[in-house]
Amino acid sequence: MNTTRQDAWSNEEDMVLTETVLNYIRNGNTQLEAFKDVAKQLSRTPAACGFRWNATLRKQCQDAIQQAKEERKKYRQTKRKRKLCRI
Repeated sequence: MNTTRQDAWSNEEDMVLTETVLNYIRNGNTQLEAFKDVAKQLSRTPAACGFRWNATLRKQCQDAIQQAKEERKKYRQTKRKRKLCRI
């Protein structure tokens, strides 16, 4: 018997979760906050979003995650420089 689960993740839901988590990483926020945000958008629990991310999507997005972390690092450096210029 090969039936689709009622709670199966669609490609669109995976994209929303992926983009949201990557945006949160870029902005220096936690993944837990991203899971809570996506949970509201998709009517799922934060735990379900976290499980989907960690069990499936994170492995597929290693390059994008690394790029998001680099962007976060550059953003923080720019922010520090601006702060120093104000003093």
